[in-house]
Amino acid sequence: MRRLLPLLAVLFLTAAPLPQAAAQEFALDAPATVTMRATVPVGWTAPAPKGGIIEIRPTGPKARRAAYAYTLKNPQPVEAPEAPGDYVLVLKFKGEDRVSQPLRVEPATATLSAPPQTDAGAAVTVTWDGPNSRNDRVTFAEPGGAPIRGASYAYTGNSKDGTVMLKAPPDTGRYDIVYVTGKTVIARAPIAVGSIAATLDLPAEVTAGSRLAVAFDGPDNQGDRITFAARDGEPISPASYAYTGNAKDGRVTLRAFEEPGGYDVVYLSGGRVIGRAPVEILPVAMAIEAPAEVPALLLFEAAWQGDGNQGDRIVLAQPGESDSRHYRYIDPAEPAVAMRAPEAPGPYELVYRTRGGKELARRAITVTPAPLDPGQIEVPLAPAAILGPNDAVGVILDASGSMLQRQDGERRIAIAKRVLTGLVTETIPPGTGFALRVFGNREAKACRTDLELPLGPHDPARAAAVIATITAVNRARTPIAESVALAASDLAGARGSRVLILITDGEETCGGDPGAAIEALRAGGVDVRVNIVGYAIGDPALARSFEAWAAAGGGAYFEAANADELSAALLRATASPFRVVTQAGELVATGLTGDPPQTVPADRYIVHVGGLEHPAEVRPRKLTRVSR
Repeated sequence: MRRLLPLLAVLFLTAAPLPQAAAQEFALDAPATVTMRATVPVGWTAPAPKGGIIEIRPTGPKARRAAYAYTLKNPQPVEAPEAPGDYVLVLKFKGEDRVSQPLRVEPATATLSAPPQTDAGAAVTVTWDGPNSRNDRVTFAEPGGAPIRGASYAYTGNSKDGTVMLKAPPDTGRYDIVYVTGKTVIARAPIAVGSIAATLDLPAEVTAGSRLAVAFDGPDNQGDRITFAARDGEPISPASYAYTGNAKDGRVTLRAFEEPGGYDVVYLSGGRVIGRAPVEILPVAMAIEAPAEVPALLLFEAAWQGDGNQGDRIVLAQPGESDSRHYRYIDPAEPAVAMRAPEAPGPYELVYRTRGGKELARRAITVTPAPLDPGQIEVPLAPAAILGPNDAVGVILDASGSMLQRQDGERRIAIAKRVLTGLVTETIPPGTGFALRVFGNREAKACRTDLELPLGPHDPARAAAVIATITAVNRARTPIAESVALAASDLAGARGSRVLILITDGEETCGGDPGAAIEALRAGGVDVRVNIVGYAIGDPALARSFEAWAAAGGGAYFEAANADELSAALLRATASPFRVVTQAGELVATGLTGDPPQTVPADRYIVHVGGLEHPAEVRPRKLTRVSR
């Protein structure tokens, strides 16, 4: 640890003969001997409180100063030179040497303790004792040689218990662990780095765009990941990947390329491939089934046959076009989607598009004029009338480093907290089940997620108090997938309907797959609707991913660019879905409470919302509001 500097007798030596009165006006008070790069507290006396310079110079005529500091404090800290030897400590005022004294700089020493051997890329705990001068560090070096550029290192100043953690080099061989002060190595400990390998177990074939389960056995060093590579070649970027540290039961899930062909799945440790297994990605055969004609503005069913994946869409576009605002995401577990025909009659085409934009199927469809004298139906928003004591709302709040960005002079996290406080105090009824999970608010550079408010009867005052304590942490990461996966236990005590609301301004940064986590949540028997609120999302591709994830969760995606839109989005995220069916059970409309009125044929209907049924009669050219 930092050595105590010995305090020795003060010597008053002048750099040049000065009058007796002048010599009494200037003085230095400093140790006569220090260790290299140590901080020297130099006391000084001068007629003026500022304007001086304290210099450390090598001995000899016309020697250039090796270190200096302006007399801003008393005593004034000055860092000793790195090279041991004899120096002169000088106090200058108005460009002239006023007083000086000799200074001896001694070599510094340190000790290191580390295991004699480790695996490539493994974490190595090193115990150190040394001067702990500014920016002293522990790192790897060639045996008896210089530190290795780019090798793992740790600053001793960040160590709280005299230990640091290093990551072993990826190449096998013999190395030294060294203590470096400035550019000087003052301690060494030898270490041998051994080779490592990994095995991968996965299906030989998988369809394009689908999920691929990979079992692995490997070192699981920090940063190890599994991804795709060219056959017998290098890893492919960009490609789906998963960190082994986030795996459960030695398994990870990748998303296969949409381009068929032969690939390898590889295990990377320290950037090196230490295991690989081949996989053949097969093309997907897809077909769309739908009525040849559909009336304008009305709902119809579009079915698909083939290997569909999360994020795939069926688009209703003009002939020859491949995209439009009329689309629905598929649910891989359901054989069809309900789509609403556009208002303008004419020829259209249904297009099946993958998550990556690849077209797999196309079918012609004609939109005919709307039925004569249709009416409209509206289901107003009233969350308090829908959510009951058996129901539950779970909120996941992003408090990672990106939420510290400012918007209109206010940090995003402050805006999100204010809007969320309004939701818990004004919208969610007291007594409804409520749980709050937050990530990014506890630890920098970490994928930490914490249940800040466990599920229980909603207490608005208590929830608001917990929200007030949340702070975003700079450089905290974004574990969306893990937070979603934990919702299964977060909301396990609810007996009624469950809605999970994710509020985030960025993408997953912890190697997880939020889409897979949402699918697993729903497939695991948890009856939950997942809504995602994207706050200040500037990336259209990321917004499209959020939209696909929400669709996979049986919910919706709401985008908010500012505080007002965020407030409206959270209100919409608590809305309940509804279905409008005919007396015979035929579906004619779906949506969320609070949606704009929908056009339907004049008829008698049953509206299903919040587990209840409400009769409704729609008359020609009239608006029917469903009272609940």
